[in-house]
Amino acid sequence: MAYLDPQLMRTFRCKFMNPLHFSRVCGILRSHRFEDLKDHGKCCNMIDRLSDCLGVPVTPEQRENAAQWLMNCCVDPENPYHRRRMWNLIHGNLISL
Repeated sequence: MAYLDPQLMRTFRCKFMNPLHFSRVCGILRSHRFEDLKDHGKCCNMIDRLSDCLGVPVTPEQRENAAQWLMNCCVDPENPYHRRRMWNLIHGNLISL
């Protein structure tokens, strides 16, 4: 079963809240469509882009687990309700999507 690494997510949250990174991360997240997040390669690409943007190294195992988790979430970044749920996840208010 896919999961998000708690330490990686905590690091991501801290970096995401930095105003220097905020708009770039939002741009990366919004640049993907529902169909993109059902494709393993595109999910891995998004994870790599976020990792590069935030300067957070991601191991291959963390990347694979995050990609599998993301593909199973059925998130549509173009849907306002889904964006709100993603925002809650980033803030730690939501355990799973």
